[in-house]
Amino acid sequence: MKVSNCTIAKITAYSLLIIMTVMLLCVVVVNQTLLNSLFFAVIILLSIILTKIRIVTYEFSGGCVTIRKIHPFSFRKFTSPAVEFPQNYIHDYNVNNHIVLGSLILKVRSKRNKKYAVKIKLFGFTYAQRQKISSSLISIVSQNNFEHI
Repeated sequence: MKVSNCTIAKITAYSLLIIMTVMLLCVVVVNQTLLNSLFFAVIILLSIILTKIRIVTYEFSGGCVTIRKIHPFSFRKFTSPAVEFPQNYIHDYNVNNHIVLGSLILKVRSKRNKKYAVKIKLFGFTYAQRQKISSSLISIVSQNNFEHI
């Protein structure tokens, strides 16, 4: 199973780029210092937001959970995984559903019995996509808890 926010992230990134270009053209055309400084502040804010946007791909196949992150303007054919581990390492999870920005917290127990928490922002994922992620994690966690009993 593979779930990604590719289209929403790309649409958001290109929209922000177009808005920043229009605002930069307004700075060139308008000669008011107060308005120019306001435009510059908004352009800086939008550029910070643009650098934070990531395409996140959640993949569960073959007993391995893989999460990849890449910037929408990156054109690499292969992206190395941000997080990858066997399904039996997942101890618990939590999916926070907010309107725009949700988050996924995976509680992982390593082979040496160390506990880790991995937090991934789920910007641009639809409710149905978040439910797919949640249902796959439910099956993983229930299977892992059944094996430990």
